[in-house]
Amino acid sequence: MQVYIHSPGTYLTQKNEIFRLKNQDRTLDLSPRKVESFIITNQAMITTQAINLALENNIDMVFLDSYGDPTGRIWFAKMGSTALIRRKQLEYGEGVEGLLVVKELIKKKIENQAAFLKTLKHARPKKENLFGDAILGIEKTIESLGEIDGENVSLLRNTIMGLEGTSARVYFRVLSKIMPEKYRFNGRSRRPAKDPFNAVLNYCYGMLYGKVEKACIIAGLDPFIGFLHTDNYNKKSLVFDLIEPFRIFAEMPSVYLFTGKKIKDEFFDVGEYSVTLNNKGKPLVVEAMDKHMEQTVRYRKKNVKRRHLIGHEAHRLANFMIDDEEMKKPDWLSIEEF
Repeated sequence: MQVYIHSPGTYLTQKNEIFRLKNQDRTLDLSPRKVESFIITNQAMITTQAINLALENNIDMVFLDSYGDPTGRIWFAKMGSTALIRRKQLEYGEGVEGLLVVKELIKKKIENQAAFLKTLKHARPKKENLFGDAILGIEKTIESLGEIDGENVSLLRNTIMGLEGTSARVYFRVLSKIMPEKYRFNGRSRRPAKDPFNAVLNYCYGMLYGKVEKACIIAGLDPFIGFLHTDNYNKKSLVFDLIEPFRIFAEMPSVYLFTGKKIKDEFFDVGEYSVTLNNKGKPLVVEAMDKHMEQTVRYRKKNVKRRHLIGHEAHRLANFMIDDEEMKKPDWLSIEEF
């Protein structure tokens, strides 16, 4: 399990090879065998003994900022494989294989969003007119994406990102319309969020980024060598690439929190130009995200929890890159989410 530390003043130590969490008069002991990672979202005190116990058991510690984005982490100093995969990443970035990977990633992202809109449409028979044109437009974007052909990503990056951006604007426009009226929003806003919905969504995306980065490292993929997103200094380009088909894992619980009327104004700190999730709202969002990730979906004819899928797909991407046999397309992303 992932342990979230979001209560200020929490003290994390270890006693007799067991993690101990303390906060005022409350104490919780956890076996290292039950912990996958610690997610620290607020002020906490952590002893070196607890850090060493985490390292010995391959448990990483991730630190999130107020937007939910990872600012750093402490983890075991092991890569998932030799340098071969990372060399292949560099080669793919310059060839047709990288373009193939990018198209699959973006296609799956847009397909997930279209399918989610269809699910929302069926649950709202009296509001079907809100969805029809949007779904058709997104499906046409998927067709246009499939028609893209070329020798490498760099020549087609703007075209691909343009199609993805057009689809996203249509998608979020519809999501805004189904929100309770007071929580409707005007498109995406990132850092900072300009409304409660984007504040929640950004926070869920932030938790997802940490999971994707960890999956990359364990699979032997270099988080800084991407295909679609440019390799700027200190930018984890592959994390931005690989997260795309999994963004739906953050979008669904975010939408349901609002449409289910579980969100309250008191969960947010509202500034002149920004809205941020506060300590009252974070536990609710974390719980919703965790519950969603613990649910099972169909994956390669098996029932698998969502939280395991990112790691499985990261490994399949790594295997695709080092496979000696020619493959017409990546054998991955076969997730039956809807």
